[in-house]
Amino acid sequence: MDISIIIASVALLIAFWQAFLSKQQLDQAKETKSDTGKLLDEIKAKVNKIETISDETRKDIKEQVSKLIDKQDETIKSLLATPQKSEQNQMMMQLLGPMLANPDNLEKIMKLAEKNQQK
Repeated sequence: MDISIIIASVALLIAFWQAFLSKQQLDQAKETKSDTGKLLDEIKAKVNKIETISDETRKDIKEQVSKLIDKQDETIKSLLATPQKSEQNQMMMQLLGPMLANPDNLEKIMKLAEKNQQK
């Protein structure tokens, strides 16, 4: 055999081997691109989910703040009405003071309270 035929055969084998390796690299590159696309889609889905959770959280916070403000308004209204109640309590104490000074009256009041609790 001629040495040039052997060299040509070896060169042909090397060329086929390089083609095979190039094909594998191309397949790996396509697979990597596909995997990257899938990961990007997953990231987009997670970002959308986080945005949804964030929107829901903002909504919940706004509702809680509104409830808190409403409750504070009720408390302020109640505090504004307290002086009237305090005046009523003072009047009751003025009326009850002389009644409680007599032990018989105190006993009658206790009996009335017990009857009211039993009902």
